[in-house]
Amino acid sequence: MRLAYLVLAHTAPAQLARLIGRLSAPDVHVYVHVDANTPADVFADMQAAAPAGTRFIARRPCRWGGFSLVAATLELMRAARADGCDWLVLLSGADYPIKSHADIVARLSQGDVAGYLDLRSEAGFDVRYRWQAWHPEALNGRPAGRALQKLQRGLRHLGLRRRPPPPLTAVWAGSQWWCLRHDAVDAVLRFCDEYPKAVDFFRSTLVPDEMFIQTVLMRTPLADRLARDPLRHLVWTPGAWSPATLTEADLPALLASDALFARKFATDGVLTAQLDAALAARVTTI
Repeated sequence: MRLAYLVLAHTAPAQLARLIGRLSAPDVHVYVHVDANTPADVFADMQAAAPAGTRFIARRPCRWGGFSLVAATLELMRAARADGCDWLVLLSGADYPIKSHADIVARLSQGDVAGYLDLRSEAGFDVRYRWQAWHPEALNGRPAGRALQKLQRGLRHLGLRRRPPPPLTAVWAGSQWWCLRHDAVDAVLRFCDEYPKAVDFFRSTLVPDEMFIQTVLMRTPLADRLARDPLRHLVWTPGAWSPATLTEADLPALLASDALFARKFATDGVLTAQLDAALAARVTTI
């Protein structure tokens, strides 16, 4: 299996290097996108610290909640597929594997599963406000953007709202992190080439990285071969917008988890070193 890890990063060169080093194995390829908003000296440190063979793709500026994160992900996907990779795993720079390479390959090889991802319908994850109104990325978090959303809330009360364009009939959502087989990746990339207007629709939505891949895959013939499990271990604080940073107290749960990866880890590397040691000891005793 030619396994590709696609990493979205923007900071912490040493943490990124630890992640890539831990992922390294025969037939593993690592592709990294670093936000163009990251200072040049930090990016240079990332490149210098990364293990040999790491491929850094062209940088683009990314903004939270914008399509730029989807665009960067699509570019990573195209790079990995151009190299013939069989399985692609999307990670952030703050993620880390909690299983061995052999365990990861064995899990991805089981059965006829085209992808593992968080996949929820409108009933399970209602994000209509993210796509029924216009959310220009350049206005995210700015006074003009807040004013536009206030205006659109009034229009929605009058029944004026956006609809997904053909061939889309529904919007699915979930976490942006996934593991996809080559045919699922090809289906997404083919959709982008064949339906540019549908792609443009997501350019003015809010947090499309938690909708785009799910929505596209659910209108392909592979929809019934998607496992609704992103294979991620997360700890959520009630009401939080993002998962909690893991601590040493989480080590037992990480070792007992059925997931393959976890997020998010602190930049100091203390917990990841403990995790590495525990996994190595487990292999030694088998």
